[in-house]
Amino acid sequence: MAGNAAIIERNNDFIFRRIADEGVLVPLYQQENEENCIYTLNGIGAFIWEKLEKPSSVAELRSAIFAEYEADPDTIDADLDRFLVEMTTIGAVKEML
Repeated sequence: MAGNAAIIERNNDFIFRRIADEGVLVPLYQQENEENCIYTLNGIGAFIWEKLEKPSSVAELRSAIFAEYEADPDTIDADLDRFLVEMTTIGAVKEML
């Protein structure tokens, strides 16, 4: 994962909708080998996605999660890292250069 100072931005080619405590992420454009890709985000994933409305550093995202959720630091770091890796893999977020 990127370091704490890395600035992360979301790809605006994804549509996000919150449904109850989860979020749904749908790419506007799909690759040839993808069929009807819809990604479901859990509560923390939806929270992070909404925080990325404006580009944010990993440290800012981490602080926002701490302020909103009661969890130990290792769990938050692991969840944030996993989310960013998964979202980078599907092209939903990227590190700004």
